[in-house]
Amino acid sequence: MDKPHGKDSFSLLYRTGFRINYALLQVMGPAALSPERDPRVRAKKEYERRRELHQAWKAHQRSA
Repeated sequence: MDKPHGKDSFSLLYRTGFRINYALLQVMGPAALSPERDPRVRAKKEYERRRELHQAWKAHQRSA
Protein backbone atom coordinates (compact mmCIF):
# COMPACT_ATOMS: atom_id res chain seq x y z
CA MET A 1 0.00 0.00 0.00
CA ASP A 2 1.40 3.38 -1.00
CA LYS A 3 1.38 6.38 1.30
CA PRO A 4 -1.71 8.55 0.69
CA HIS A 5 -0.90 11.84 -1.03
CA GLY A 6 -2.62 14.59 -2.99
CA LYS A 7 -6.35 14.69 -2.27
CA ASP A 8 -5.95 11.85 0.24
CA SER A 9 -3.07 13.33 2.22
CA PHE A 10 -3.36 13.61 6.01
CA SER A 11 -0.35 15.89 6.42
CA LEU A 12 0.27 18.31 9.24
CA LEU A 13 -0.59 21.17 6.89
CA TYR A 14 -3.98 19.59 6.04
CA ARG A 15 -4.78 18.92 9.72
CA THR A 16 -3.87 22.47 10.73
CA GLY A 17 -5.89 23.94 7.87
CA PHE A 18 -8.84 21.74 8.78
CA ARG A 19 -8.82 22.90 12.40
CA ILE A 20 -8.63 26.57 11.40
CA ASN A 21 -11.35 26.15 8.78
CA TYR A 22 -13.60 24.19 11.18
CA ALA A 23 -13.18 26.81 13.93
CA LEU A 24 -13.99 29.63 11.50
CA LEU A 25 -17.07 27.78 10.28
CA GLN A 26 -18.22 27.45 13.90
CA VAL A 27 -18.02 31.21 14.37
CA MET A 28 -18.78 32.66 10.94
CA GLY A 29 -20.42 29.77 9.10
CA PRO A 30 -24.04 29.45 8.00
CA ALA A 31 -26.68 29.55 10.72
CA ALA A 32 -28.65 26.35 10.15
CA LEU A 33 -28.46 24.00 7.22
CA SER A 34 -29.52 20.43 6.67
CA PRO A 35 -26.72 17.93 7.43
CA GLU A 36 -26.08 17.20 3.75
CA ARG A 37 -25.57 20.92 2.98
CA ASP A 38 -23.68 21.91 6.14
CA PRO A 39 -19.99 22.65 5.32
CA ARG A 40 -18.90 21.68 8.86
CA VAL A 41 -20.39 18.21 8.46
CA ARG A 42 -18.80 17.79 5.01
CA ALA A 43 -15.42 18.93 6.32
CA LYS A 44 -15.64 16.55 9.29
CA LYS A 45 -16.55 13.60 7.03
CA GLU A 46 -13.59 14.37 4.74
CA TYR A 47 -11.28 14.62 7.78
CA GLU A 48 -12.53 11.26 9.08
CA ARG A 49 -12.09 9.65 5.63
CA ARG A 50 -8.50 10.88 5.35
CA ARG A 51 -7.71 9.86 8.93
CA GLU A 52 -9.01 6.33 8.36
CA LEU A 53 -7.00 6.04 5.15
CA HIS A 54 -3.89 7.25 6.98
CA GLN A 55 -4.46 4.83 9.86
CA ALA A 56 -4.89 1.94 7.41
CA TRP A 57 -1.62 2.91 5.73
CA LYS A 58 0.16 3.09 9.12
CA ALA A 59 -1.20 -0.34 10.10
CA HIS A 60 0.00 -1.75 6.78
CA GLN A 61 3.46 -0.25 7.38
CA ARG A 62 3.66 -1.83 10.85
CA SER A 63 2.64 -5.27 9.57
CA ALA A 64 5.12 -5.22 6.67
